[in-house]
Amino acid sequence: MRSAFGKVGAIVTVIAFSVSAAASAEPLSPGKPAGVHAAQMTDKEWLVFGGIGVLLAAVLIANNGSGEHAASATQPITVVAPTTT
Repeated sequence: MRSAFGKVGAIVTVIAFSVSAAASAEPLSPGKPAGVHAAQMTDKEWLVFGGIGVLLAAVLIANNGSGEHAASATQPITVVAPTTT
């Protein structure tokens, strides 16, 4: 079961990197500003919120149990104190 989660995690990671802003960025033009102001002028907030949403969905899916697991039975702990004479 854990290897299935690993495969899903790897696929999600590959997809996230392939559609990230850095992967689709255009090369810098000579003479144009390339600082924080230019980056703030773009409309890429949906990438951040989409990434957070995908991460949240992955965590929720990974933590969702099938409900078919048997309850674990624990043995009671007994403490025996040695007697000294």
